[in-house]
Amino acid sequence: MTASEFAPPAQEDKIGGPSTTELDGMSVEYVYSTGNHYRMEFGADTLTFRLLAGSAPPHTVTLPYRARLIRSGLYLVTWTVKPGIHVTLLLDLAERTIHVSAMMPPNQWEFFDIGRLLSVEGRPGEDAR
Repeated sequence: MTASEFAPPAQEDKIGGPSTTELDGMSVEYVYSTGNHYRMEFGADTLTFRLLAGSAPPHTVTLPYRARLIRSGLYLVTWTVKPGIHVTLLLDLAERTIHVSAMMPPNQWEFFDIGRLLSVEGRPGEDAR
């Protein structure tokens, strides 16, 4: 048997709990421990992320996202690249860290890492650093 034979039938998305648009207008630059260096800019319902340096050629992607305020300065951010390919970040402004858990294209490799925030602009509720 293959993994696809164990897959449950397709279901509708189940989105519950509070969401936030507090990240609208904020941008962060960060680098993961594995070396990828990104800049991410948040709109009200889309984010644009740029791979500045790392394992692939530099590129820019804009996608819809969801965000949830976990506590002051801590945000859960998630988006779908395409069906089966998703990214979830834990953005901790107080600790200046970013955590990622993702299933990435093109062949669905796992990305699980931690990074440090190099810059934060337009910080929610505070002056930019």
